[in-house]
Amino acid sequence: MNNQTRKALLALVIISLFFGNRSQAQEALSLSQAIEMGLKNNFSIQIERNKQLQAANLNTWGQAGMFPNITLNAAPSLSYQDTETDNPFRFGGSNTSTDLTPSLNANWTLFDGFNVQMSKQKLELLQGQSDGNAQIIVENSVQSIILAYYTVLLEKERTEVFSKTLNLSRDRYEYMKLKGELGSAVTFDILIDKNAYLTDSSNYLTQVLNHKNAIRNLNLLLARPVDNNYQFSDSLAVQETEFNLDELAAAMKGTNSNLKNQYINLEILQRDIGIARSALYPKLALNVTGSNGWNHVELGTPIGDASNPVSGINTTTLTLSANLTLSFTLFNGGKVKNQIENARIQEQIGQLEIKDLELTLDNSLLSTFDRYNLRLRLNAIAAENLETANLNLDLGEERYKNGSINSFNYRDLQITYLQTALSYYQSIYNLIESKTELLRLTGGILSEQTK
Repeated sequence: MNNQTRKALLALVIISLFFGNRSQAQEALSLSQAIEMGLKNNFSIQIERNKQLQAANLNTWGQAGMFPNITLNAAPSLSYQDTETDNPFRFGGSNTSTDLTPSLNANWTLFDGFNVQMSKQKLELLQGQSDGNAQIIVENSVQSIILAYYTVLLEKERTEVFSKTLNLSRDRYEYMKLKGELGSAVTFDILIDKNAYLTDSSNYLTQVLNHKNAIRNLNLLLARPVDNNYQFSDSLAVQETEFNLDELAAAMKGTNSNLKNQYINLEILQRDIGIARSALYPKLALNVTGSNGWNHVELGTPIGDASNPVSGINTTTLTLSANLTLSFTLFNGGKVKNQIENARIQEQIGQLEIKDLELTLDNSLLSTFDRYNLRLRLNAIAAENLETANLNLDLGEERYKNGSINSFNYRDLQITYLQTALSYYQSIYNLIESKTELLRLTGGILSEQTK
C-alpha cells in the first residue's frame, strides 16, 4: 500500500470517528417518544401556550366593561401663613392649615348599546381562536417531528448503502492490487479501481455528515441539546393505507384546524359589526362620588391680647353625590356610519378568505391524495427494482472475479445498485411524507399518532 492510499484511509478513519454516532450513553427513542418529547419541550408550542393563557386572562366580563370603575383618591395639603397687622381685633403671627380629603369615585356604564355583551362574545371567540392557533402549531410541529425523525432513518439507510458501496470498492481495489502484484493486472485497471474507491470514500464521509445534521435538526425540534444522540427504535417503514377521497374531504371540512380558525375569525368580524353599531344607541352612565374632608388650622395670637392664645380649629366635611348621565351622539361627521360600513366590508373579506381557503384546501387534498397513490405504486416498483439490482450486483461480483466482465461493467452494476437503493429508501420517505400531509390536512395527525 503506497503512502497516498495510506493517507486516504487514515483520513477516512479519523473523520468517521469524528462524525460517527456516539455509542455511549445513547437513549432509545421511538417516534411516539419523540412526539411526546416535542409536545413538551418545543419552543413554538410553549410560546403558543403562553398566548393561550393571555387570551384566557383577557376573557372576563371586567375586560368587556361590565363592572364599574372605582377609584380612591386622597389629597393632603399643608399651608403656612405669617401675618403682621395693626388691627387689635385681627390675628397676627403665623397660621398653619392642614387638609386631608379622601374621596371615592365610582363610574358605571349601565347601558351602551349592547357593547359589553358583544365585547364579551368577541373575547370568547378570541380565546377560541388562540386555542385554534395553538392547535395549528401543535399539528405543524408534530408533522415536522415525524418527518425529521424519518429523515434521520432515511439518512441512516443511505449511510449504510454508501458504506456497502465503499466496502465493495475497497475489496475490489485490494483485489486488483493483489492481481497487480502477481502481474495479472495492469496499472490502468488498478488506478480505475482506486479512483472508484476514493470517490466512494468521499461520498460516504459526506453522507455521515448528512446523517449527523439530520439528528441535529431533530434535536432542534425537540428542544434538546443539538449534540444529543439516540438509538432510534423505529424503522424506515410505512403502513400502507387505502384512503377514500370523499371521506378525506368530509373530514377536512369538519376538522381542519386552519379552516376552523377561519370560521372563528368570521364570527369575530361579525361581532365587530355589533360593536360598531352600539355607537348608534344612547349611553347611560352612573357616577357616584363620596368624600370626607378633614381640616385643622393652628391660629396665631390676637394682637391686643397676647395672654389669651386661641387653640386650633378642626373642620370635617362629608360630601356625597350621585348622578345619571344619558348621552346620545347626534352627529360626529359620519364616523359611526363609516365604522359600521368598514366592519361589514371586513366581514365580506372574511367570507372571501374562507372560500379561498376552502378552494386551496380542496386543491391541496386532491394533489396530495393523487401524489400518495402514485408514491404507493412507485414504492412497489422501487422495491422490486432494488431486489433486481441487488441480485445483479451479487452475480456481477462473481463474474468480475472470474473475468467474465471488466472493471467498467462491474462499476456500472455498483452505481446502479447505489442509485436504486437510494431511490428505494427515498420512495419510502416520500410515501411517509404524503401520508403525513394527508393526515394533517384532514385534522387526523394527532389522533393517528396517539393510537
